[in-house]
Amino acid sequence: MADSSRFTAWLEARAAGNSELQAELVRRFSPEYRSAFREWLKSEPFTNPAAPPGPGYVPQYRNPQLQQAELLNTRAADAFAEGTAARETADRYVRVTVLFALVLFLVAVGQRFQARGVRIGSSAVAIGLLVYGLYTAATLPRL
Repeated sequence: MADSSRFTAWLEARAAGNSELQAELVRRFSPEYRSAFREWLKSEPFTNPAAPPGPGYVPQYRNPQLQQAELLNTRAADAFAEGTAARETADRYVRVTVLFALVLFLVAVGQRFQARGVRIGSSAVAIGLLVYGLYTAATLPRL
């Protein structure tokens, strides 16, 4: 962005005929942009309609920050994927915890009933959920 704004200032200095400012702005270009700028000038951009619109469009120009940005974007995408997987694992741990709380609730409520069949049924459901919860907890990834 800095090179682009300096290039715009260079164009304004050129239009004003200020060669000292033009030279100073060229010195302040990044090395990659300066070489692209020189290539762009060789294409006679002010008289050649087929010339690239600016130094950033010269085929030889490579922006090193753009390459670094692509690398950082890749790293960020990998970190995001890891975070998503960790969140899903955490959600599964929470579900198992809630399941165990339900087992405790069923055992406690089942003891309050006078009818033996209801107590046995409640305990049987609690045991079934406990076995399922233990299996699910055993298959979860370890933290």
